[in-house]
Amino acid sequence: MQKSIFLAIALFLSFSLTAQISSSCNIPEELQDAYERDVQSIALKRMQTLNSPDFSKIEIPQEWQDTIFEGLAAIYNANVLPQRDSVFNLYCIHDVSNSLISTGFLVGVTDGSEIANAWDSGNILTGNTYLDSLLSFYNFQLTGYISSINVGVLQTDKILNLYALGNDLTANVPDVQYGEPDFLIGGAGRINYEIDADGNQRYGFRFEWNDCFDGCDNSYTWNYRVKSDCSVEFLGVEEFGFFGVEPLPEPINCMLTDVEDELEVKQEVSIFPNPISDRIFVRNVPIQTQWQLFSANGALAGSGQINPSAIDLSHLPKGMYFLQLIAANGHLITSKKLIKQ
Repeated sequence: MQKSIFLAIALFLSFSLTAQISSSCNIPEELQDAYERDVQSIALKRMQTLNSPDFSKIEIPQEWQDTIFEGLAAIYNANVLPQRDSVFNLYCIHDVSNSLISTGFLVGVTDGSEIANAWDSGNILTGNTYLDSLLSFYNFQLTGYISSINVGVLQTDKILNLYALGNDLTANVPDVQYGEPDFLIGGAGRINYEIDADGNQRYGFRFEWNDCFDGCDNSYTWNYRVKSDCSVEFLGVEEFGFFGVEPLPEPINCMLTDVEDELEVKQEVSIFPNPISDRIFVRNVPIQTQWQLFSANGALAGSGQINPSAIDLSHLPKGMYFLQLIAANGHLITSKKLIKQ
């Protein structure tokens, strides 16, 4: 459906902002594997926005990726932030809906040309040395040819700047009319990225749902700022609803990180009962341990210091929560998912 932006209803929620949290920009292997495509998409958009000459390169320069990946790692490694779990574990947000990255490539060619005849016969090699060498070098496979519009459908396992590759082919292969990424329609989720006037990196992780084929009607965005020393600050959330703001749906639960990033203690921490009805008990934690309880969307639902008495949670509505136990030195002892019945 067509929607006017002037009819949109947007609400910015100003949750209590979290103080700057020390973190690390070291990139864990699981983050590297899961977010390589996202970082390269963000880097492409950054080059395009800044009108960088590097946007003409087929392979995305590593220097554009490194800073983005390090800032992403700082958020990932800030495991005392419950909102980090919302992004990486619960709602599993990736840069999909506005990504510039695709491994599918559409190439329009001249009707009746050698390229058209080869691809129509199922042969990826066309006899054009320049075209064939590029397709072989970047490991392209021919998945189809649409003869009615003279378009070859190609696929590669590499992540490339297909805009640059398309421009290169049209400039150097006379029978190539155009080349462009083959995007899927209806993807949901995005990662907004910018560098502010103070040189800090800002990330917005946007979860989208409802009618995503032509633009999602609802979204929820977690916003962060990362400083040059890799410290992280959670800036709050934005909720959007075209027909009114709706609560977050059930989590996807990809659980990229290990939710229980535990500090070693002499005895195993005990938190019971779970599910809970009114109270929980915490055993085997150091003295002066603090607790914080967060809802699934990252809102603070309660906090205090652990003592021999139970933690009263009878006032909370039913749902999923995350309990964090923090030692006196600020280290995370454990993070535990709780279900309130």
